[in-house]
Amino acid sequence: MKKLRKGNLTDPEAQKFVLYNDGELAFCQDIHDVLLLLPVQLEMYSIGLAIGGKAMVEISGKSHEIKKNDLFICAPNNIVENGLMSVDFKGCFIFVSSAYAQRIMPLQDTWEFKVLFEENPVRSLLPKEVEIFCQYYDLLCSKVQDPNPAQKRVIDTLMLAFVYDMQNNLDRIRQNKQRPLTSGESIYHRFIELLEASYPKQRAVSYYADCLHITPKYLSSVCKQIGDQRPSDIIDSYVLKDINYLMKHTTKSVKEIACELEFPNLSFFGKYVREHLGMSPKAYREQIIINNEQQDIRRQQ
Repeated sequence: MKKLRKGNLTDPEAQKFVLYNDGELAFCQDIHDVLLLLPVQLEMYSIGLAIGGKAMVEISGKSHEIKKNDLFICAPNNIVENGLMSVDFKGCFIFVSSAYAQRIMPLQDTWEFKVLFEENPVRSLLPKEVEIFCQYYDLLCSKVQDPNPAQKRVIDTLMLAFVYDMQNNLDRIRQNKQRPLTSGESIYHRFIELLEASYPKQRAVSYYADCLHITPKYLSSVCKQIGDQRPSDIIDSYVLKDINYLMKHTTKSVKEIACELEFPNLSFFGKYVREHLGMSPKAYREQIIINNEQQDIRRQQ
């Protein structure tokens, strides 16, 4: 199994491909060599605009085609792998740490963007929207190559203006106006944040309800209303992401994985995997190995 790299702005290998990197923000124009770093589990936001050629990439198990004028945004915790690009593929890329995103973007907008692009990380922009993106990107790249005492403040100000301008454009995609979060939306957002921040993840709805100081029944009502899902289903989706990651990118035994994820015993873990993935943990791992071998063969052809 190929080791899964953590995608962040402190990775020495990743720093070779960027024009600028201050530990929170980075810019890159040519990512062909970045394919060598895949697979990678993102610990930052990856924002890109394709301006030529085509690419294929797998994001958290789903394949996506990226073509000219496509905007793609990947949030932290997503696994990016199996990338392919045409020789003429070109783009503008911005990498933003979670801390920087939280500082520069209002909480509501960070959440709405994350939800929007989790549903589909690739969105097609109109020509005018592409033009605006490129204008900001070119200006930012010029400023990062002009060191001066005010450089950081200038870049932060430009990034904030860029975020607000792109928010205005993406209202077309979101099809709703900016507004304060409702009480239910705030609870739902905090619930998702708790899930993402915890490891290993608790599987009881009551645990998260207690953390949010509400009843499990009310949390269920909120999740159904805001996310159209039961909280238990949302929890399961995150737990399965962790299972998939450990199965696919580590050599840990099934027993070690069950222990790491705090299942009470191996039998319970096996039942959980069969219930949600339709096969035993051993069969699931064997399927992963076969799929990886087939992908390696296709790349060599």
